[in-house]
Amino acid sequence: MSSEALEATNIHKTLQPRPSLTLVGGQRLLPLDQYECFIGVSTNVAALKEFISVQAAQRQPTLLIGERGLRQEQVARLLHQASEYWAQPFFSVNAHSLDSDSLHSLLFGARGMIDMSDNGTIYINELTRLPALVQQRFAAHIEEQRWKAHAGKQTGPRLIFATEWNPQDLRADNRIAHGLVELLRPMSFTIKPLRERSEDISYLANFLTERITKRLKKGPHVINTAAMKILSDYSWDGNLDELEAALESAISCTLPQTIDETLLPSRIRYSTLKEIPASGIDLPQMIDDFERNLIETALRQTNGNQTRASSILGLRVQTLNMKLKRFAEQGREIKM
Repeated sequence: MSSEALEATNIHKTLQPRPSLTLVGGQRLLPLDQYECFIGVSTNVAALKEFISVQAAQRQPTLLIGERGLRQEQVARLLHQASEYWAQPFFSVNAHSLDSDSLHSLLFGARGMIDMSDNGTIYINELTRLPALVQQRFAAHIEEQRWKAHAGKQTGPRLIFATEWNPQDLRADNRIAHGLVELLRPMSFTIKPLRERSEDISYLANFLTERITKRLKKGPHVINTAAMKILSDYSWDGNLDELEAALESAISCTLPQTIDETLLPSRIRYSTLKEIPASGIDLPQMIDDFERNLIETALRQTNGNQTRASSILGLRVQTLNMKLKRFAEQGREIKM
């Protein structure tokens, strides 16, 4: 079961984050402030900690709503680790990596995950990408488990789903998924994108910088005020994934030092450019970075479908393939 422990900090009162939350799961302490999805001072981060604290003690299916790059799987793993069944297995299922029959067999077949996971946890990374048959089967399974719970016979794994879709947009596009989302709504949480909680970015940037420097054995790096303002003002369409990639790029090519604005990718540095600095700019590099960012956004938006991505970019598929090949040859491959 779970309880809260408040940890004191030495940070000045006006800059002090909300007290960190430590969950007690099994015989272990689980400090959430060691994980980037819980770093920050926004009300959304505080609410997420409370959500985990409450849900860890329950077994109902859970829905995590949020854009890509917000570490939904990390949240799911922490929810599992904070529960009394933390020693049971955790399974992560990539919903769009298997065809309908294979996915149905993996989950609901004889000796499938649902039957064999006991009190473990199954995480489904994108609910709306599930085949219609599997969505319907999950809805029936959840209803069945609710009836068993009322009779005091609740068994089987905890189910955690994630979706980057706004549930309100599902009604017309996917009525089956919309019904499943409505079934899960009482146990759902919306993780806000970084652009809606810019107050968290400085804490996240410092946290990620420390972790990256330790992993790369690069020594301490400090983000200066000008660079931090740029990071805080940027929209971060890729959220934590994009922020971490930008910081790793700045850190990987330098000795221990201050990270200033010149070390940030040009697409970030000049995203709100109102005048050209006296030192000048590298226009070809800026255009190249901007083009790569647009392609990456289009592929992320279309879940890696190059035909659809080409269409919304106004390109031929062959042209998009040539650009992807060029970025790969430059060592800047776009991963989907």
